[in-house]
Amino acid sequence: MKTLERASVIVTGASGGIGRATVEAFLNEGARVIMGVNRDEGCKDLEEKWGIERARMVRADLSNEQDIATLIDSAVKDFGSLDVLVNNGACLFPMKAMHEHVHEEFERIIAVNVRGLWLTCKYAYPHLKKSKGSIVSVSSMAGVAGERSHSIYSASKGFMNSLTKSMAIDYGREGIRCNAVALSSALVPNIDKMIAAQPNAAEIVQLRKDINLLGYTSVPEETANVVVFLASPKASFITGAIIPVSGGSEVGYGVKTYDYR
Repeated sequence: MKTLERASVIVTGASGGIGRATVEAFLNEGARVIMGVNRDEGCKDLEEKWGIERARMVRADLSNEQDIATLIDSAVKDFGSLDVLVNNGACLFPMKAMHEHVHEEFERIIAVNVRGLWLTCKYAYPHLKKSKGSIVSVSSMAGVAGERSHSIYSASKGFMNSLTKSMAIDYGREGIRCNAVALSSALVPNIDKMIAAQPNAAEIVQLRKDINLLGYTSVPEETANVVVFLASPKASFITGAIIPVSGGSEVGYGVKTYDYR
């Protein structure tokens, strides 16, 4: 793959925020994208804008193995191959300390963020081996440094980071590159809606800016651009990397923390 022109790409969690921005970034580079969504309306407007020969929506619950298999098969069936897998879909909520979680909450986060991630990569692997393709996963600084009131989610992103490195070791000689991006605070609709409902919403919004050295909260396109770069031939000698897209939030002493509760 010399460019992303006509590359066959899957993006999970494509219906909004970083997922949607990533889909559009790949489309602008000439790629064809299977958009994994968890609701029917999903990215219907992108199908209409780009045509289903370029952008096609597939409903997939990442906790359901058959849905994952169908999602991966769709790229091969519709586009003839699979060149890039972007693991963006994730379960973010609820935000609680470890001891506050109930069994059902724990199981849901693990089903999507751990088991779902593993199965998506597992089903994609034989196709990526053929194409000498790339996996890019959307992770979090929570999986590197931990995060207040986000214990199980942080652990799931730690799994993603370790899996990324291990896959890079296992599959490098087969031509498959595996990388992840680690976010700090980002403007994502689900999180923005949750913050807006808090009594101290203005304080949380400001803190999310303050933890970043650049002094603002990132927009989805800033992450999408890095994802597309890592998937592209321009990053041909990068694998096993967890790239911070964090505004420098992890640098220095006395970094501020925030609590949504």
